Amino acid sequence: MLNVNMFQACTKVDENHPDYKRAFVIIGDVRQGYGIYSQHAKHIADLEPVPEATFCLGDIMLRPGNEVEWESFWHYSKPIKDLMPIYLVRGNHEGNDPAFEEIFSEQSGLGNGFFYYYVKTDNIGWLVLDTEVRGEEGSVGPDQFLWLSRQLANLQRDTLIQHIFVLMHRPLFSFGEDMGTQLENTEDLHFLFCSYSKVKTVFAGHDHIYHRHIRDGINYITTSGGGEPLYHGVGGDYYHFVLVSFKDDDRINIKIIDLFNEIIEDYDI
Repeated sequence: MLNVNMFQACTKVDENHPDYKRAFVIIGDVRQGYGIYSQHAKHIADLEPVPEATFCLGDIMLRPGNEVEWESFWHYSKPIKDLMPIYLVRGNHEGNDPAFEEIFSEQSGLGNGFFYYYVKTDNIGWLVLDTEVRGEEGSVGPDQFLWLSRQLANLQRDTLIQHIFVLMHRPLFSFGEDMGTQLENTEDLHFLFCSYSKVKTVFAGHDHIYHRHIRDGINYITTSGGGEPLYHGVGGDYYHFVLVSFKDDDRINIKIIDLFNEIIEDYDI
């Protein structure tokens, strides 16, 4: 499915925009594309205001547990990591046997054996899901679903939290070469997200493209242009990352920024 805004005139990122008070970066699927990822990292490091965090949506690796690939990822991430934390989502290429899980636990800093977690940044709740749990790949299994339900309820009640974002590797709704495939419990998850007014956007990777799908007011954004080979023929086939900016407490802006630091899409949610 072609993105209708794809061929709008590109403009360079305004790195000193006075309206933007806070920012975050979402990037997906590096998978040994270090030449591309290194360019993204430089552009992210040059953003103003400096983003508060970067979230990487998995498929950091090509081969699970490979030490050289982890060293390369952190080496090319240095411009980002010097300025902000990087939060990792597990992808299918990170692997899920016990040895690979131990390595991912060490690299991600998640030491509790679970790779779903939440991050609070002032008035924003970020819920990171794991679609690669052993025996439950391609779904959000019962234990995780219960955890997610409780976290959403807690964040909805929390008067200090104004926005909730969800991040995962495999998308609820796939486009590109996997068009038509879904997580096993997509409808249950979508209904759950619709039940909480603070849920703004669900970010996922995996599909080797950029795509935005709006369903029942929820923005589902697929962003997997961090460096891996792209899928062609369905639109959104360009390397990119997502900049989430806050103009004030109520106005959220999304920019899709390409390899040349040009804005491909720009919209408020």
